[in-house]
Amino acid sequence: MAQGWETLTVSWMKGTFAVLWTLNGQVHTGSIELQDDRIEFHARARALTVPLAAVTQFEIERGAPVRINGLAALKLVLVGGVVVRVASLQGMGVLHQLAGRLAPTDVALSGT
Repeated sequence: MAQGWETLTVSWMKGTFAVLWTLNGQVHTGSIELQDDRIEFHARARALTVPLAAVTQFEIERGAPVRINGLAALKLVLVGGVVVRVASLQGMGVLHQLAGRLAPTDVALSGT
């Protein structure tokens, strides 16, 4: 049962999720929405669209210096070295789901 549930969790990640996200050192309160080919970040005065193909590296960071308002963050390194960090206001599961969508389908995620 656990194997099927994990597969469904990664594949069903649709909808909007409440997050804090950073770009160029500024923290934005808003949401993300994962589309088939991109991640859309929204905040009151800012929007950012990131094609999934532009994400060159990603990792969940838990150390105190890289947390966003005390929350663990998913660090996305984009083509050109731009870094976007995302902290979920809805729990760590959202970060794991997002990381699962970013991982190649033939690579098993450990610890998720």
